[in-house]
Amino acid sequence: MVSSQNHLGVTVLGSGSKGNAVLVHCGGDAILIDAGFSLKDTRRRMTEAGLPEDMLRAIVVTHEHDDHVRGLRVCANHYDVPIYATRKCADVLRQRDDKIGQLALFAAGSSFSISRFVLEPFSIPHDANDPVGFVIRCGDRKIGIATDMGHVSAIVEYQLRACDTLVLESNHDMNLLAASTRPWSLKQRIMGRHGHLSNEASRDLLTHVVAENTRNVILAHMSEECNRLDLVERCAHDCLEHMQRPDIAMRVAYQDRPIPTAWVDCL
Repeated sequence: MVSSQNHLGVTVLGSGSKGNAVLVHCGGDAILIDAGFSLKDTRRRMTEAGLPEDMLRAIVVTHEHDDHVRGLRVCANHYDVPIYATRKCADVLRQRDDKIGQLALFAAGSSFSISRFVLEPFSIPHDANDPVGFVIRCGDRKIGIATDMGHVSAIVEYQLRACDTLVLESNHDMNLLAASTRPWSLKQRIMGRHGHLSNEASRDLLTHVVAENTRNVILAHMSEECNRLDLVERCAHDCLEHMQRPDIAMRVAYQDRPIPTAWVDCL
């Protein structure tokens, strides 16, 4: 389904350590947050989600890790759209690929517009070059996107309050991570203050940012080795039940395919 002029959609095309991409769309306009899949895979996922390719207006990068930019240049060239990144992220992208072309720069804390969308980037604690999350406004609605962060900083919590739709990380279960065969150094990185959020940390974040207007919660970047769908769902459901918010639509993003679009009306 393609959104009408007064419906704002968030479609997670896929999320996890093998690739990440989130499409925010309204009417005939869309922006892609990260391009972690090949062009072929991105096109397949958009087709599965029922989204036309000609709606894309830009690709916006949260950070330079490969699972977020693997298809960046090829996708941008195919769709003939600009790439937006922070200066430090852009420097790394240019060092890796001298054919990436012109990059539009933005800075955390300074809002900018693409088509009908107003983006407000904010710093997130992750082991990358100036990584960011986003608040994206369209009409009277507000979307929050924040994955790949080791802990919830004060600025993250502040920015994500009272979003209509939230896309948050729920990366690992602490017990499964501890019991995994991963090297201790990798476990330390994941659990560190610039690593990834556990299910429990994501649950705690929800209790501080969900507001009366919140309609959708999407949990993303779930580890295939150190997490399980039932654990993520149970943690989030328990949180929303405790908050007496059974009306909120909760979804968990998949790695291999898109999930149904989360919709909100907007003026």
